[in-house]
Amino acid sequence: MAVATLLSAIAVNLFIECNIGSDTLTVLLDGLHKSLGVSVGLASFCVSIVFLAAGLLLNHKSIGFSSIMYSFLIGPLINWIHPFIANMELSNLSLFIKIVIVILANFCFSITYVLLMNFGNGMYALDAILRYTESKLGLRYDIGRIGVDAVFLSAGFFFGGIVGIGTVIAFALTGPGTMLLEKMLLKLGRLYKVN
Repeated sequence: MAVATLLSAIAVNLFIECNIGSDTLTVLLDGLHKSLGVSVGLASFCVSIVFLAAGLLLNHKSIGFSSIMYSFLIGPLINWIHPFIANMELSNLSLFIKIVIVILANFCFSITYVLLMNFGNGMYALDAILRYTESKLGLRYDIGRIGVDAVFLSAGFFFGGIVGIGTVIAFALTGPGTMLLEKMLLKLGRLYKVN
C-alpha cells in the first residue's frame, strides 16, 4: 500500500512538471488546483474521498485498509514530493525525454492500480467502482476506465488543466496497461506458486 501510494504521488508530480499534459485524473486535479486555488494534493485528497465514498456505497467488499489509507495519504504525499520533482526542472528537457518520463509515470500508475487490486487489503476506490460496473453491468474494466478518463479529461480541461501529448499517451495506456500488467503479474504468480 505504501509503495502504491508513493508511486502515484511521484507519477502525478512527474506529469505536472513535464508540462506536456497529464494523465486524465491529474488533468482534473490540475484544473481544480488552478480554478479553486488549492494545492494539487488537496484537490487529490478531496477527489479520493469522493471515490472512497462511492466505492464504499457500490462495492464495499473491495474497499479495505489499503483503499482507505491510499485515499487519505495520496494528497499529502503529492504535496510532500512536489518540491523534489519541481527542482528537477523537467519542463526544460527535450520533448522526447518528457514523453519517456510521461510513459514512465503512466507505468507507475498502472503498477499502483494492479498492486492495490491484487495485493493490498482493498483496491483503489475508483477501481472498486469500475470492478462493480464490470460485474453488474458487464462493462469491461479497460473500457470503463477509458470512459472515466474521458470524463476526467473533459472536466479537467474545462477547469484549466493542461492537456497535451502526455494526456493522449495516458488516455491510451492507463486501462490497457493496467490490464496487461495485471495479467502478467497473475501469470507470474501462478508460474512460481508453491504447492
